[in-house]
This record gives sequence, structure tokens and C-alpha cells, in this order.
Amino acid sequence: MRYPVMLLALVPLFVSVQALAADISLLAGCTNKVFDEINRTHKWSGKAPAACPATIVVEKRADGVLVTAWATRSAEGGWVRTAFSGAMGYGELARKKELAKAGRDIMARAKRLERCLDSINTANDPLECRDRATKSYSAGEESGVENDRIVWLDDDGRHTVVEYAFGNTDSTPSPPADLLNGQQLPPGTVIDLHMNR
Repeated sequence: MRYPVMLLALVPLFVSVQALAADISLLAGCTNKVFDEINRTHKWSGKAPAACPATIVVEKRADGVLVTAWATRSAEGGWVRTAFSGAMGYGELARKKELAKAGRDIMARAKRLERCLDSINTANDPLECRDRATKSYSAGEESGVENDRIVWLDDDGRHTVVEYAFGNTDSTPSPPADLLNGQQLPPGTVIDLHMNR
């Protein structure tokens, strides 16, 4: 009698893990919309695209632009943050055909990362991906535990990374710092798409 109750208790957990992993495609779509905006306007507006429930950061790199999109949700006893980071080169951003091809590549890689995260969360198997997990403890004004996992594809393809973090710290979680290593662009920044072509 106990076992069915335990199994039923695990179903909502499994469903919520699957739903959070599915956020990756939504976030990847948000990054593609930002790349489309940069292609059209040659600027970063500083605003999340329409129908994109995420915080967005754009970074300038030597050979292109990195866009990170993340969403944080309240969860029982804490919060959960899912983040996706993808990159495009200046040449891809400057040409419509290459932009579309790069966008399809980002979405395909996001789906692969989703499968890996689902597998990690349900079977502790990263499949074709690599991952790194950390757990940190805080005490004092802010107290609690934060778990952070970074997942990436183990190939020489386009830079795409997922972060999945959850915790019960008192304050709002910080942005996905492991994904943000470059020069963040303020709103209205002009981006020269003809660099390194």
C-alpha cells in the first residue's frame, strides 16, 4: 500500500522536472528572436522580445554575440532557474540566410540539451552531453542551499549551454553567472555586424 502512494508522490516531481527542461526550447527561441532583432536593427534594444517570459543579456565577443535568456520560478520551499545561452558569429548575424540556418542549429542543439537535462534529472545519465554540478550553502543574512548544474554538448559545434539551478536561499537568485563571461551590452548599443567577415 505504501509503494503506490510513494509513486503517486513522485509523479508531480517528474512532471515539474520535465516541464522545466521544456523551458529550454522556449528560452532558445527567445535568443533567436534577439538575434533576429540584431540582424534587423544592428542594435540591442535591452528588452525581451514579445511573448518571451525571460530576462535577456547580450554579450559582445571577439567573433560574434552571445545571448543568454533565463527564467526564475517560485517552487515549493524556494525557486528554480532555467537558463539557455547561445552564440552567433557576426557573419551569421549580417546575412538572412545564414541567420536562419544558425537559428535552426540553435533550436536543434536546444532540443538535444533538453533530452540530456531530462535524462540527468530522471536517471542521472547525461547521454551525449557533459555536465558540471555544484552545491553551495549560505548562512547569515541569506541562508539556504543552492544547487547549480551546467549542461553542454560534447562536440565542437556552436556554443550552446544550459543552466538548471534550484535552491531555498532567502533572496532572489543571482543571474546565471557561469554563463556570463563577456562584455554585457547596455540597451541601445550599436553592433557592427561587419566585424571579422
